[in-house]
Formats: sequence, structure tokens, C-alpha cells
Amino acid sequence: MNSKKIVIVVLLFIGKAYGQVTGDVFVLDKDRDMFYLHYTPEIQDNSLYDYQRISAKLGLPPITFNRIALYNTVGTDYHSISYKDNKLPLLREKEKYYNVNYSLLAQYRISRNWSLNALFMPHVIGNFNEKVTSSDLNINGILFAEKRFTSKNAKNYYILSFGVGYLTLSGKTMVNPIVNFMGSINNKITFAVGLPNTYIKYNFNKRHAIKLLGDLNDFTVDINKPLVQNQPNSAAIDRSVFTTVTVGAEYNYWVSKSIGLMIRATHSVYEKYDFEDINEKVIYGYDTQLRGYFSAGIKIKPFNN
Repeated sequence: MNSKKIVIVVLLFIGKAYGQVTGDVFVLDKDRDMFYLHYTPEIQDNSLYDYQRISAKLGLPPITFNRIALYNTVGTDYHSISYKDNKLPLLREKEKYYNVNYSLLAQYRISRNWSLNALFMPHVIGNFNEKVTSSDLNINGILFAEKRFTSKNAKNYYILSFGVGYLTLSGKTMVNPIVNFMGSINNKITFAVGLPNTYIKYNFNKRHAIKLLGDLNDFTVDINKPLVQNQPNSAAIDRSVFTTVTVGAEYNYWVSKSIGLMIRATHSVYEKYDFEDINEKVIYGYDTQLRGYFSAGIKIKPFNN
């Protein structure tokens, strides 16, 4: 494995995953939003392309009976890429991609402190300028166990999750080990460390909170009508892979008990935007540069929190 692949594997293990990895997978219940809408505008800089994103997700009320609980989440993501120096003239000046996703988490509670979990995550992603095909449908999933640890202080608890995931990350769909450690300390600090979520959050009071986080924005799009690049052997471009890993901070202000506003500022530590052939060989890759991102949004917590 070359150094570039090693770097991205390490970074993927510290990020909060968007795109192909759908659903708020390993997040403490008190940090879980019933609904959110985030907007990341274009930031004009010296990059070869500008990027913007709109993401929305809705968590439906859980269905519970006996020891089994079912959690359903639906969401959509809009990605827009505007080219300043279009090296692939068959692309539009602005390409738009849509991701419609669904996740179903089934939890079986073995005891008070142990549970077995299965997460099913189908999603459809494409530019939808052409008809939707079977290649636009992808299915990811995670099987994992959870162990809850309590302490003498009733305000403190920790959760260890471990298992395997069949995930699409940076254009590769493979089986990955999953390990995540979450916790809550004195009702002030919550955290998660691992794949796919890493963050630490401090609640100043009921209205103000700040979060330090790693953020992974990653999606792979099949091109329904392969583009022919005028290179040796007239290689056909079959799909594009976009991956950005950022780190930064998020501020939350709760207007009421259930409705909040957020702003987030991050800076990328890894960027990749490649076009590949059917054998996943890179035909053309943009010379991406590290940059800053800004997001704003609204979120709604479950009203019974």
C-alpha cells in the first residue's frame, strides 16, 4: 500500500461520514437530531473548481417491541461542482449530483448493557440527467455489537461499539473493521472516537454548545454515458470519485428546547477528485488543493428529549 493510500485510510477512520455512508451511525442519543438541514456555499478561491452542498436528514420515531427497536432515517444530499478550468470538455460547466438515501437500524438488546445491531443503508446517487440505472443504486451495511459501561457517577457512561461494515469509501466498496468509543461526562461533555464518527462536544448550558469534529464528505458517481477522454488509447471515463476530509469546529445555539441553529468552519486536510475507468484506474485527477469550508443550518431534536 503506497503512502497516499495509507494517509486516506487513516483519515477515513477519524471522520464523520457523509455521502455513501448514510445515517448518523455512532452518535449518542442526546446528540442525535430528529431533523437537520445544512448548507455549504461555494467559497471563491484559487481552486480549479468550486463546490457547494445541501444536506437534509429526517429520523423517524423508533418502533419498539420487546427487546427489538427499529430506527428509520431518510435523507438527501445535493452536490454542485462548478469548473473554472474544465479539463474534460464533455462535462457541463456545473455538474449537479443527488444522493437519496435511507437507513434502517435494527437493535436487539441482549441485556441492560449489551446489544446486537444491524444497519442497512441503500442509496441512489447520480446526476439524474439521464435515466436512473441499477448502477446508481448502492447498498452499504454494518453489523456491530455495543457494550455499555457505567460508573459510580450516574451522569457518566461510555459505549464501545465494534463489528464489520460493508462500506463505500473513496470509491472503494469493501469490508472494513468498525470500532467506535462514545461517552458522556457530567452532562457537559460528549464524545465519539472511531469510524465513522469522531467528535467532542462541550455544552456550556442548555442554549450554547461547541463541537470539535472530523468531517468526511465522500461520494462516487457512475457516469451513465461514459465520457471518452482524448488521451492515449482513448480511455473511457466510467465514474467520478470525490473525497474531502476536513477538521474544524461547530457552534450550536438552541432557540428553544428542540430547535437549534448551527454554524461550522472546517479546513480540509485531504482532497481528491478523480475520474476513473470501469477498472477503477484513474484517467484524470484534478490537482486539488486544501481549502476552507463554511456551513450553516437548522436542526430539530426529538421533542421528548
